[in-house]
Amino acid sequence: MRSNRKAVISDTRGASALHFSDAPHLLRLVSQKQSSKLFLAVGCAVLATFCLTAQWYSLCYALYLGVVIAPESGLPVNWLCSVAGFMVARICLLRAQEQISGAASAAGRDSVRLALLQSWRRQPVSLIQQYSPAACASQWLEDTEAFDGFLARYWPQQYISVFSTLIILIAVYIHDWLAALLLLLSAPLIPLFMVLVGKGAEQLNKNHFVSRQRLAGHFLDRIKNLTTIKRLNAETQTLDEVAQRSNRYRDVVMKTLKIAFLSSAVLEFFSSVAIASIALYIGFSLLGAISWGPSAELTLLSGLFILLLAPEFFQPLRTFAQFYHDKAAALASAGQLILQLIPDDFNKVSSESEPTSIRASTSQLDIQRLTIGHSNQHPLYKNLSASLKKGQCLLVSGRSGSGKSTLLQSIAGLLPPLSGDVLFNGQPLQQHTVAYLPQQPWIINGSWGDNLKVLSPDVSEQDMLEVLALLGLDSYVRGHPNGLGRLIDEQGGGVSGGQMQRLALARTLLIGSEIMLLDEPTASLDPQSRDLVLNVLQNLKPSMVLILVSHDPALLTLADEHWDLSSLESLTIEK
Repeated sequence: MRSNRKAVISDTRGASALHFSDAPHLLRLVSQKQSSKLFLAVGCAVLATFCLTAQWYSLCYALYLGVVIAPESGLPVNWLCSVAGFMVARICLLRAQEQISGAASAAGRDSVRLALLQSWRRQPVSLIQQYSPAACASQWLEDTEAFDGFLARYWPQQYISVFSTLIILIAVYIHDWLAALLLLLSAPLIPLFMVLVGKGAEQLNKNHFVSRQRLAGHFLDRIKNLTTIKRLNAETQTLDEVAQRSNRYRDVVMKTLKIAFLSSAVLEFFSSVAIASIALYIGFSLLGAISWGPSAELTLLSGLFILLLAPEFFQPLRTFAQFYHDKAAALASAGQLILQLIPDDFNKVSSESEPTSIRASTSQLDIQRLTIGHSNQHPLYKNLSASLKKGQCLLVSGRSGSGKSTLLQSIAGLLPPLSGDVLFNGQPLQQHTVAYLPQQPWIINGSWGDNLKVLSPDVSEQDMLEVLALLGLDSYVRGHPNGLGRLIDEQGGGVSGGQMQRLALARTLLIGSEIMLLDEPTASLDPQSRDLVLNVLQNLKPSMVLILVSHDPALLTLADEHWDLSSLESLTIEK
């Protein structure tokens, strides 16, 4: 995860008890946020079922009039027009259902991804660094994508299968109650076998997601270390290892597909048997072989209408059974995500995804008895306190490895402090926008403009050029044919280390925050570039609270307070 980002990570102390209780809980929360759209999609599908019933009845009545009642007149045009009208209406309603449920699914997946981002922001940097980037990418892209089938198909279909079958059952009951009874008795068989087969599919889906994340992480690790593998002449062993892991993943996928095909075959078999029993009953009734019950009143119109509706009665149930695998996939995905997500992540997403900085004339940052470190048994420093007003600067220095970056990360909230608080204007710092520059700048694979707009998407081209000019970088884009579109790769190809450092600082300055935390802002810079950075910070200092971590003695000119961590026992404060 990137350390240089606009929003500060939320405090995680005590948050572990707030995790989702189970995967269905997460699915319920996501679906509840999109319930209005999903119920609208269900309504469109139910209306489409009404149109379907009316369409088949209109067709049967037209055939009844044109074949039995008045064959010399041919098929009535008005009833055929009704058939076409209901057919067009049904197509439009089904299309609307797909679009609405698709929009609900997209919004739901976006909320899950934003909540996952909030979760990563909550976690300490030291923990995030232990995650495999490939596994995180798999969660972000593929695990959240598994919610699509649940939201767009399974969730609406569970209501559609009830209301649509009920509508068709009532239509059949009006014409023949015995045929309706046969349909009613055979209907539970499909959900029953769906559940029995689906239990095994759910477990296989869990293995599927775990195997995919592990394979992605394993493959990315080998890609990163290709040079080392070549030097060790281990290409053949590595290829065999990747092939073995890929085959194991392929086996899990094939087992899941086998379960899916098996369940589909079982459902098709029972629905075909049920439809055949209805067809036999109607056929023998029309031939006079069955004379008890309502069979004596059965006509060509009612018999044909029931035969046409019988497959439509089972279709919603069969579709629901097919979509049960989407639920199994979503449950498996949610099972992987609930270890990181807490319900409060969704609340933050729904209200405001990014914290904002409240500008005030008397802005003040208070560090109150801060204890930092990675464990309570071995804290690095205890009871650090400071009070900085707008226009003041705190400089933290010390030998390498003394904990300067750890202190800055703890102040920013990237690493939760062991005790103490960091407040801005009396509120937790996490509620405000903080500009943070890490010691190791990062670059995305894109243009200069793309890198500058990562944390400030709405910044204008003029603002970017002005900031680059302040740091002496404007000549690199103004003199290039593509301007701000000049490309940089992730390894910094096309820029030197000093240029990369200044580019990262420019990106941080464009955030426009009142709180700026900079870790070694003058590292890797020549004297001329360092003077440019010092001049920029000197000009910006009156409008913000500035905390610097640096070995550079030139930054002492900016400092109102100075913490020397090399001699913390006798902490010096220079004003």
